[in-house]
This record gives sequence, structure tokens and C-alpha cells, in this order.
Amino acid sequence: MPPLEVFVFLSNIRVMETSRIKRLRLERGLTLADLAEKVGLSEGHMSRVEAGTRGLRFAKLDRLARTLGVPVTDLVAAEEVAFTPDLEAYHPPKGSVVAKALASSTQRMFRVLSGVLSELDLRENALIVADMDEKAVKAVGSGSVVIVSMAPKESDPVLLLRQFIAPYLLITNSREQNSLPIHMLMTPAKIAGVVIL
Repeated sequence: MPPLEVFVFLSNIRVMETSRIKRLRLERGLTLADLAEKVGLSEGHMSRVEAGTRGLRFAKLDRLARTLGVPVTDLVAAEEVAFTPDLEAYHPPKGSVVAKALASSTQRMFRVLSGVLSELDLRENALIVADMDEKAVKAVGSGSVVIVSMAPKESDPVLLLRQFIAPYLLITNSREQNSLPIHMLMTPAKIAGVVIL
């Protein structure tokens, strides 16, 4: 199985809830030195990670999460994960039948920019149609393909293509480039539309 791919800023990843790391370490009966050794860090570095004054590269963060028995997403601050857009708005030629049909509709067209849902046959450069109506969004069912608006602090929203798993999980479904799942209650993500074609 290929390694999990995640798009992060090039700097170290800030670990959230640093007191939680210490609590998890103590619950597992690990000393700071034990945890540092298992993660492959110096004790001083591990101490600074616990205190929230030092970050980790993804490989070390993954090892820390595995050692503590929690998912990586439980240790990463949402604002530290940079998402690249999976979609861009597509505007059919003016005056075309499609443009006229979309003009009076809640449906919009998008071009797929990534292969994050390639296992569902949504490949790069495909054109898709999504219903952006609030009623459609409220009625979305588990397993549906959705357009997600991700709005990190002080940044323009990024459009993502994800599969919705009720009640709050957004996942990718690709052999080549899976990203970390997004928990909608823990991130600035909202479903903006439901893919219909």
C-alpha cells in the first residue's frame, strides 16, 4: 500500500493540544525518554513538542501518533494542513445550451483538478455538475460525492472534492493520492454542493 500522502506547509507541523500528548504518554506508562526514543527524537526535542514550542515533520508526527495509538488527525492543528484545490469553476461557452440551462439553476459546473476520487471514476480534467442548493446539501446522504468549501483562517476558501461519510467525515478515495480525512466538526469545512454528474 502506498504511503499516506498529505499536503502540509514546508515548515514543521504544529501539534495541537500539547497537554493531550503528555496525558496520552502518561496513560501508556511512557516516560518522556521512552516516547522520544520510540519516535526517534532527542528527549529535549520531545519535551519541546509536548510543550508546544517545537513542531514535527510528518514522518515523526506519524510515528508519534502510532506510538500513542491515535490517528494523526488528532494531533494536527487544522490550520497547519494546506489543502490544494481539487476543483475549479467551469463556465460553458456563452450562449450555449448548457450555459443557458445553468443560468436559471442552482447547478454549477466544475473541472476536476486532482485524482482524489479516481476510484469513483472522477479523474483529472473531468467536468462535473453539482447542485449547490441548500436543500440538496441538507439532504446529502452517506457515500455521496460532495464539493467542500475549506476556509482556513485568513485565507480564501479552497474547493475540495470528497466523499461524505455520515455524520461528519469527508474522505478521498484514490489509489494514488489519498489525503487525511476531514472531520467537519474539527475544521473550517462545509459542504457547498452535491455532485450529480
